[in-house]
Amino acid sequence: MKKTVKLLTLFFGSIFLFSGCACESVSEQKNESQSTNDPYESFNRGVFAFNMLFDTAILKPVAEGYRAVTTPTIREGVSNFYKNLKETRNIANGALQGNGEKTGNAAKRLLANTFWGFFGLYDVASDMNIPAYDNDFGQTLAVWGWEHSETYIVLPFFGSSNPRDIGGTIGDFATPPSLFITLTTPWTAYPLSIGNYVQQREQSIEFIENLHRSSTDFYATVRTMTQQNRQKVINEALGKTSSDDVSDYNFDMDFGDIEE
Repeated sequence: MKKTVKLLTLFFGSIFLFSGCACESVSEQKNESQSTNDPYESFNRGVFAFNMLFDTAILKPVAEGYRAVTTPTIREGVSNFYKNLKETRNIANGALQGNGEKTGNAAKRLLANTFWGFFGLYDVASDMNIPAYDNDFGQTLAVWGWEHSETYIVLPFFGSSNPRDIGGTIGDFATPPSLFITLTTPWTAYPLSIGNYVQQREQSIEFIENLHRSSTDFYATVRTMTQQNRQKVINEALGKTSSDDVSDYNFDMDFGDIEE
């Protein structure tokens, strides 16, 4: 993929940001990193700084421009369209997890919204009381036995992750029709991906601003929220009742997958 070359170039370029990210002593950082499953904290902070720079300089202004030239009704339709595209991923992972209920409901939603919702612009499936699930291959790997993957990793553009969910992202890319569209019609796939990032970033403008303003250490706040939210999602995929110590955050700091 042409995009991969650019991503790797920016990734290694972000390493030069690392030296200015340490604010505590080495021993203090080591203790904190162990308690938060963040053994690569200095590295992660550098990538996080790069992601923030990219967001401030490019993604956020584009998202604000998108908001300025569209109406709430149009933005809702665009959001519904992208959610409908994800139903193929939800179907595949529901099947791989052996969950007939999730697989069936995702298939119903895809059919209803595609054919009666004008290719997903209208969420008629919700009006029909068909439950919605967000199912990914990271959850599937957890169901298959890879339950614990706590090592915190920050990726360029994609944001917070861990070894299992990095593998999950690769698996989701291979889910039809994502791989087919990317390989056969990249002129369609890339604009669709960019549009998805922009419309989701638009939805999170105020949330991220308020969170940043109220955080003394934005990186640590994002790390805690994403780790807790992801654990809650994994627990639900495993059929476990979420414990009281897992916060009900619904936030993923990759600037492109933030849900309300």
